[in-house]
Formats: sequence, structure tokens, C-alpha cells
Amino acid sequence: MFRTGSQHSLFPSLHATRADIHVPGSSPLRTGVIERSQGVATRAFLVQLLTVFIAYFVAGKLGQATTNIRSGNLGPVWPAYGVALAAFLKYGYRVWPGIISSAFLVAVQSSAPPFAAAGQAAAATLATGTGSLLLRRIPDFDPSLPRLRDALGLMVFGAFGSALLSSSFGILSLYATGIQPYSGIASAWLVYWLGDSTGALLVTPLAFTLPQLLDIQRQGRITELLAVVALIVVGAFLVFGDFFQAHLDVFAFAMLPLVMWAGIDFGIAGATLSVFLVATIATIMTALGLGPFASDTAFTNAVLLDVLFTLLAVSGLTLASLITERERAEGERERLIRAQAEMEARLRHAAVVESSDDAIVSEDLNGIVLSWNQAASRMFGFVEPHAIGQPISQLLPSELLSDEATVLQNLRAGERMVHLERTRTSGSGEKVHLSSTISPLRDGAGHLVGTVRSVRDISEKKRAEEALARAKRKLVRVQEQERARIARELHDDIGQRLALLTVGLTGVSEELQAQASEIAADLQSLSHELHPSKIEVVGAVAGMRVFCSEFAQQHQFDIDFQATDITRQLSSSISLNLFRVLQEALHNTAKHSGIRQSRVRLWEAHGWVHLVISDEGRGFDLAATKENRGIGLITMEERVSLVDGELRIESQPGSGTTVHARVPITDTDTLNLAGA
Repeated sequence: MFRTGSQHSLFPSLHATRADIHVPGSSPLRTGVIERSQGVATRAFLVQLLTVFIAYFVAGKLGQATTNIRSGNLGPVWPAYGVALAAFLKYGYRVWPGIISSAFLVAVQSSAPPFAAAGQAAAATLATGTGSLLLRRIPDFDPSLPRLRDALGLMVFGAFGSALLSSSFGILSLYATGIQPYSGIASAWLVYWLGDSTGALLVTPLAFTLPQLLDIQRQGRITELLAVVALIVVGAFLVFGDFFQAHLDVFAFAMLPLVMWAGIDFGIAGATLSVFLVATIATIMTALGLGPFASDTAFTNAVLLDVLFTLLAVSGLTLASLITERERAEGERERLIRAQAEMEARLRHAAVVESSDDAIVSEDLNGIVLSWNQAASRMFGFVEPHAIGQPISQLLPSELLSDEATVLQNLRAGERMVHLERTRTSGSGEKVHLSSTISPLRDGAGHLVGTVRSVRDISEKKRAEEALARAKRKLVRVQEQERARIARELHDDIGQRLALLTVGLTGVSEELQAQASEIAADLQSLSHELHPSKIEVVGAVAGMRVFCSEFAQQHQFDIDFQATDITRQLSSSISLNLFRVLQEALHNTAKHSGIRQSRVRLWEAHGWVHLVISDEGRGFDLAATKENRGIGLITMEERVSLVDGELRIESQPGSGTTVHARVPITDTDTLNLAGA
């Protein structure tokens, strides 16, 4: 509801100001503040009085402009009455001096005697003030009429009810001074009552809803509004300008569908604006002697105009308020549904957060903790009441906060999630592995206002991974030992017997001797692949070079091998596993690439040793291979992972294949060539 303003004195000169009252202990500074605040209030009040005075005066002059259908200072529509009612509703009762003085001036300038002008001014002020009082009695009355009861209240109390007072006292003041408008007191009272009522129906809601139309910004809505206004203006001129030369009173009601259209499309603002435009054009045309309401007496024409305006206003306001109220009810229902859904989602989220084994903590951009679940209490030792509102730097270990600035920068840049893994030492000296996932916390407008951190203890997972890695390394050692045993058996036993057999076949059969020699050579090559002793003897670079040469000769293959910048002797573990990757990659190339050429590059850079095997063969679909990996790819991945390396394979059908393995080198894994 609007503030009535009744608590303010209407005659401030009769009361002492606060500045005149001595308050014990008050300072000059406080007195100065009071005086300045009173000065601001006085200026604002004077601006309100002046605004009301000018608005009423202009509306009154417009109402008096149609002299042809007026009689004795009365006319069919009095828009100033709606201005007065709107002023009381907006500013309160203290603006009555502006209303009564402006009403008196308008009446006096229309050749009414001062007594009659004073009576009309007092009647208008009393009636609109009473109408405002009655409307304020409606619970939560809104003068923009968003509800049907607000619209009905304006019609019953603000327009028709309050106008009973203004018309009754106004007519008495006119007749008391000898002014007898129209054709008798009953006729005059009816026009007086209808004129003030229609003024309230046309102007008061327009004063409160017109800003809604001025705030429209979408081009489509602006175009639609202009189209509605243009149709109403053109239609009104056609109906009331004698365009069809049909002097039928009922023809004027053709404007009703346009008013209803405006009310449906633009609500109360559209309905009131359309009725106001129709009333303005109809009144002017009738005063000029045109239209369906210009052929009878002045009284009949005035009454017919008022009836038309009342019907249009009541229909438009009722329809628009019903639509607005229904839309508000639908909007409120949707808001309640959304609020309920959000509440349920928050409850579910809260239940998930509290039941989670992960520590879930939210903080603002200043690092102040906003939420803290039970898992966080178990993990970090602080209970929720002691954690909320505290700096997160005092609650979480420093290892988890080391990259805080970088994380916030990435989240501001649009990254949806940041994942970190950190290791800390517990009070008992045990290593604890923590996985931290940080997500952005945003407000309704999408602005970053904080972060949500989910911390999980992955120590068991890390220990399991380490145990699996140890098992793999042990399995590889056993496998290599078994390969070495088989290789020795092939070389020392079977190989020697084949050599003796080859010697024994000398002179018997050259063909059998050649086949035996070939089998012996293949067996020797197989034993070398099973256990590359050259890797242990001459090192990774020389061993791989020899293997590539032997492989090329055995498979009629062209291998371009280059090794650069290898400054350190690689450990046997790294050398052996890289050799197995080379071995597997070359076998796959020979078997699947469809060509007989390959490139091998081996180099060291920034603490990593790189091995790249590439070809320009037929390639393959890497995505399909990932879903159904062969034993060769799995073997290479496991070999590289055993030495904490990384394996990347790039291939496309028709574009060849590249296998890139890189392994970190540390001082504990290598021997410097200078001291070897």
C-alpha cells in the first residue's frame, strides 16, 4: 500500500519544528543534520504540491476545452478528478492544498462565481480524498490494478462512490449561486456524477500504469504497441468523425473490441491508454458537431458519451485485471513449483553432501568457509560450527592450497573443474594421498562467487596401485629371467647341436646343410630377441642399433635409426623396457603397415628419454583399437608404466602410425658417462 501521509501536519506553521526544541545534550552537528533533513523534506513536499497543482490545472483546462457540449461549468468528462484521486493515492492527504487551490483557480477562470468555484473545489478535494481513504481500506490495494478486486474497488469507491460526494456538493454550490446547468438539477447532477466518475476511470489508472508501456524495450513489443495505438486512433476518427455518415449511437461501440485487444495484449496499461485515446477523440469530435453523439441535445450527448466511456473503461479494466491476476497467479504457481523443486534439490544435495565419504567444503573468493560437511570434520579434525566463517587456510593442509591462485584464475577463465592430487604426511608419519576436485560456485547471474572443494583420501587406492606395480615389475623380472633361461638353452644346447649337425652334413647334402645353417641362424636371432644381452653389454643405444640392423636384414626391411643427445648411461630397467617397446612396434609395423620402411628416433631432453617408432603405412582406427586393444598395445603400455613413463600412439587409416614412448630419468636410475 502507499503511505497515506496522514502523520504529517497539514499546517506546519502551527507547530514548532524540531530545531526550535532544545534537547539536553544535543550537539550543534546533530541540530544541523536535523535542519538539513527538514529542508530536504520541505523541498520535496513543495515539489509534490507544485506537481499536483500543475497537473490538475492542465487537466481541468483540457476538460473545459469542449465548450459546445458543456453547460454551466459542467461537461461529460472531467479528467482533473482522476488527477486529484491519483495525487491522493500517490502522495497522501497532505497534498490537498495543491488540489483545492488548483480546482478553485480552474473553476474561477471558467466564469463561475468565487463562492461556486470554492464549493466545487472543496467538493472535488473532499470526494477524491474520501475515495482514496476507501481504496486504502482494501487490503494491499495497488493503484496499478493487478487484481480484479483492485479494479472493482477503483470503480465502486474511487470513481462512482466518491463522485456521489463531488456531484452532490458541487451541484449545491452551483445552484446556490444561481447557476443551473443543463435542463434541471437531476440532469445536471447526473452529468456531474458521470463526468467525475469517467475522469477517475480514465486518468487514475493511466497515471500508475503508463510507465509500464514506456519501459518496453523489445523492438517487437514496441512495434505491436504502436500498431494497436494507430488502429485505435484511426478507428476512433472513423467512428466519431462521420466518415461513414451513419449517425447510429450503437456504431460507437465498435471501439470495444480494440479496447479489449489492447487490454489482453498490454494489460491494464493498454486498456487505460486505449480508453483514454477513444475518450479524447470522441469528446473532441462531438464538440465539433461530428459523430453519432452530436445530433441530440447537449445533455443527451454528454450522457451518451459518459455511458460509452464508462462501458469501455469498465470492460477494459475488468478484462485486463482478470488476465493480469491470472498471469500473476500462474507466475506465482510456477515460482512456488520452482522454489519447491529448488528446495528439494537443496535437501537432496545436502543429504548427499552429509552422507558423502568425501570432504566437501565451499568457500567464498576471500577464502572464508561457507559450508563444511561431516567427512571434512573427520578428515581435518574441525567440527562444522568452528569451521564456518573461518579462513580455509587455517583449516586445510598447506599442500591442498599451494595452487589456490592458479585454480581461481582457471575457474574465472571458464574452466568447469580443476583436479589436483597431493601427498601429505600425517602426525604419525604416514603418507596420506589426497585427491582434490575444485568446482566454481556461481550466483544466479553466473558470476563466480566462490569454490566448492571435494577432497578424497586415495591412500588405499595409491597403495593398491603401488602393490600392483610391484607385482608387475616382479612378473616382468620373472618373465625376463625365464626368457634368459630359454635363450641360453636355445643358444648353448640346441644351437650347438644344430651347429654340429651342420658340420656333420658337410659333403652329404649341400641343400640340407644350407637349411640347417638357416635354422641355426634363426634360432640364434630368436635367442637374442628373447634375451637381448647386447643391451646389458653395450647399452641401450648400441643394442637398439644392432637390433634394428639384424631385424632389417632378417625381414628384408629398411629401418632408419638415429640416436642423439643421449648423455647418460640408461639403467638396465629403462633400457630393457624401451627395447621391448621397440621390438613390439617393429614387429607390428612389419606385420600390419603394408610397407617395408620405418623410422626409429632415440633422444634425451629435459630429464626424459624419448623413443619414437613411425611409418607411413596403412595405419588403423585408433578409437576402435582402444575399445578392443590387442596384446601388443597392452604389452607396450605396461612396459612403459613399469618405469613411470608415458606412451602415446597416433594413427589414422591411410596416414601411417607413430608410437611415442617417453621415460623420466633420475640420478638414481642412471650413471654419468664420465664416471662410468
